[in-house]
Amino acid sequence: MREQDSWRSLDAMINARSLAVVGASEKPMKFGSLFLKSQLDFGFKGRIYPVNPGEKTVFGLPCYPTLSSLPEVPELVYVAVPAHRALSVLEECVSLRVKGVVILASGFREAGPEGRELEKRALELARKGGFRIIGPNCFGIYNPRSGLTLLPGRDFSREEGDIAFISQSGGYAAHVGRLGKDLGLRFRAIVSYGNACDVDEADLLEYFAQDEGTSAIACYLEGVKDGRRFYSVLKRACTTRPVVIWKVGRSEASVRAVSSHTGSMAGSSKIWGALIRQCGAAEARGVTEICGILSIVERLGPNPGKRLLFIGGGGGLGTWAADLAEEAGLTMPRLSAETKGKLKALLFYPGASVGNPLDMGTPAVHPQLFGEILLSAVEDPEIEVILFDMALNFAYDLVGERVWELASLLRRSAAETRKAIIAVIYNRAQGPDDLGLERKLREIRSFLHQGGVPTFTDVKEAIGCLANANLFHKLPSARK
Repeated sequence: MREQDSWRSLDAMINARSLAVVGASEKPMKFGSLFLKSQLDFGFKGRIYPVNPGEKTVFGLPCYPTLSSLPEVPELVYVAVPAHRALSVLEECVSLRVKGVVILASGFREAGPEGRELEKRALELARKGGFRIIGPNCFGIYNPRSGLTLLPGRDFSREEGDIAFISQSGGYAAHVGRLGKDLGLRFRAIVSYGNACDVDEADLLEYFAQDEGTSAIACYLEGVKDGRRFYSVLKRACTTRPVVIWKVGRSEASVRAVSSHTGSMAGSSKIWGALIRQCGAAEARGVTEICGILSIVERLGPNPGKRLLFIGGGGGLGTWAADLAEEAGLTMPRLSAETKGKLKALLFYPGASVGNPLDMGTPAVHPQLFGEILLSAVEDPEIEVILFDMALNFAYDLVGERVWELASLLRRSAAETRKAIIAVIYNRAQGPDDLGLERKLREIRSFLHQGGVPTFTDVKEAIGCLANANLFHKLPSARK
């Protein structure tokens, strides 16, 4: 298929305005029930047609016996019936000339020879009918602009954004959607593509790399169908926007898991690492790191800087941060003589130590003093990024609601300076007695996110994500 035709066909699926759900039902735990309920709860803005010959209505909507009986040809058909029944649905799609199909069910290539044959036949029908298939063995598409969501995505954010996430795993697609919502990340789309019998990772990466509304792309990959093509597409994509890759299948055990999950070939760990670096993408290890890198890129831009100043209220934290920064390829330069002079005039009391790392001697300084410290720090020409350990789990016990003044000062400094500012706000603890304070900490995180300050729950996580956010060597820094 020509590149332009491929883009148009995927665009029609991702932005579909009418939707048929074959296998729609009100029976709990049925894919047809879960998926349709998710669309209704989330608020799909187009027309929805439940299809099931055994039902008259489903969740208050009229139900049709076949696709052929619908009042229009739907732009997108979700197949929510078992694998062995899917081919008859696809045959009807051929005759109707639908634009796209999403197959939710498993039981295809990953299940063995019989499933592999089913998947082969499904692709043949798609070619015959001129439509594309996403799946099988997937959760589908999340698009907040149209109100389309994943099978388990009824509680995703309804706010539109510019991040695209493509995932071979349905579970990780849902995980990124939910964690992204908590971190204030807004998505252009999330696509769970499963076995990739037709639409694959290269197709989706190419689509979002050409989509004007997408500014950053992240991928969860188990394997690729065409390594040369994927390399070519990734290399081009990395010249226009940040791309984050999480590639699994690095150990013998995980290779076996990948094969049984989506029937993919994992590939060499060393080759993948080299490919990702050569193309100019960032490599992530896990959902938390993907979202952390995206949080920095969205709020601070790609390549925000490697020269780091760590500010905290305890010596041990700064010492650890210095070790972590060096291991990650960041630097913690000496402060200029002018900056040190200003800070020594402010931090003259016992317990404080002026340098980099900067130890304020307490996690709860007076807001006015805190503001003056920040002002002095951001003016140092050697510093590109300020990482502030807020230690609010301790500070709240000392100053109570005044921690909001500290957060407001941090947010204001981020808005008024070209320096990148990142905050670490630890989780209070793991017990039920701390839930009240944990709620306040989450509210402060949200407040900082809205002001363009990425937050992390751990210094190691923050430094690791910052290092990875500086790996987009084919893109300029957004802060210079």
